[in-house]
Amino acid sequence: MEGEIKRALRAAITFLDDCGYRYAVIGGVALAQWNVIRFTHDLDIKVLVPDLEYEKARLALRSAFPTSTREEVIKNPLIVAVKIGEVIVDFLLALPGYEELIIKRAVQRELGDFQALICSAEDLIIQKAVAGRGKDWVDIEALLIEQWGELDKAFIQDWLEQFAEALEMPELLTQYKQLLEKVSNLY
Repeated sequence: MEGEIKRALRAAITFLDDCGYRYAVIGGVALAQWNVIRFTHDLDIKVLVPDLEYEKARLALRSAFPTSTREEVIKNPLIVAVKIGEVIVDFLLALPGYEELIIKRAVQRELGDFQALICSAEDLIIQKAVAGRGKDWVDIEALLIEQWGELDKAFIQDWLEQFAEALEMPELLTQYKQLLEKVSNLY
C-alpha cells in the first residue's frame, strides 16, 4: 500500500475507532487484502452509524476532515467525501440490513504497523456485482480466482439472488453464474 494512502487510512481508522464507529474498508484497498492488486488512488470505508444518527456522523466526519471533495456526491446524504492529505476518502454511511452485515463480517487484517477491518471477499463480490461496472466484473473474476477454495459461494449466491430480485436485475445473477462457471473450469 502506498505511503499517502496508508497515512490517510490510518487517520480515518484512528478517527473511527476513537469515536466508536464500526467500519469496513472496501474498494481497492480491500481487494489488495484478498490478493487482487489494482491501482487505487482513493479510499472507500463503509461506516455503521449507531442509532441511525446520520447527521451526527456527517458532522463528526466533516469536523475531523474539513476538506470536502467530489462535489457531485456531496448531495448524497450517505456519502461523506473528504480529503485526508492528498487522498480522497469516501465514508459510506451504512444502511440497516445487508450493509450492516458487511461491517459485522469484516476481517481484522495487519497493514504493516496498524490493523484495519477489511470487507470479506464474499461481501466485496456481492457489492461489486450490485454496482455492476465493467471494472467491478473484472475484480469479481480476479477475486473468484484468488479466493476460489476459500469462498462461501452459497452465501454469495443467496445475497445475489435477493439483490437480483429486489433490484429487478436478473442479469446480475446471470453474469455472476457465467463468471463462476468460467473460473470453475480453471480448477
